[in-house]
Amino acid sequence: MYIPTFIANAEFDPAQVRPRTFFYNGKLETSSYNVLGLIQPYSGVGDTLNYFPYFDHYSTGSSAQTPQSDSDSLLFFNETAGLGTTPVNSLYSTYWNKYVSLLYNPKTRLIECSAVLPFADYVNMNLNDIIFFRGNHYHLRAINKYNLKTGECELQLLGPILEDALDDV
Repeated sequence: MYIPTFIANAEFDPAQVRPRTFFYNGKLETSSYNVLGLIQPYSGVGDTLNYFPYFDHYSTGSSAQTPQSDSDSLLFFNETAGLGTTPVNSLYSTYWNKYVSLLYNPKTRLIECSAVLPFADYVNMNLNDIIFFRGNHYHLRAINKYNLKTGECELQLLGPILEDALDDV
């Protein structure tokens, strides 16, 4: 297997490249080109291909051959697509925008409180759960210092969640 070396600077020092994740979007047709060693490795005998495997940060879905504005993205902030149209949604807008907006909203408060949770409720709770506390809905941010004998714990709640945002959660 050949692993390319990326050059970091003018002195040709190797760059350390972290693993990356891409969508495999099938094969795209192109003009014919030759690939040496495809049929018999290290023989100098080549083959002519008229396609290339298309990997991208953007998914093309099942119907399109290039990314569209509604395609899935693996980037937090989308860059201009090499082929097709740059998608509108990114990982940030899909998964984090609502939470960060709530976190920095001037009406949002972080509430730290003590609670008694039965063990059955404790094991079924997730950190993306919505908690109804004193007439308001809150995001469950953390459960700390849970005592298995008594069920006492410390909760961190983020909110209150605004009514128009509750439908989308």
